[in-house]
Amino acid sequence: MIEPTTAHIPGSVPQQFRVLNAADAALVWVLKWSGDADHVIANKLSTMPSRVSDILAENTHVGSRDKATKMIASPDKG
Repeated sequence: MIEPTTAHIPGSVPQQFRVLNAADAALVWVLKWSGDADHVIANKLSTMPSRVSDILAENTHVGSRDKATKMIASPDKG
């Protein structure tokens, strides 16, 4: 059986994940409300699913749900 490794392979480029900002956090809520799963949202935003779940649990970016609600209510004002 092949065991997974966390060691860096020489010559390879380590995978990088984006850190989400306040605008991204509001987008996470909009994508979730449109039916996307957490891992799909993470893939769309090039980040880790744990960052998406932290936003949805309101552990980070508190208030992003309200911002997303306002974005949906008046999309022309951004």
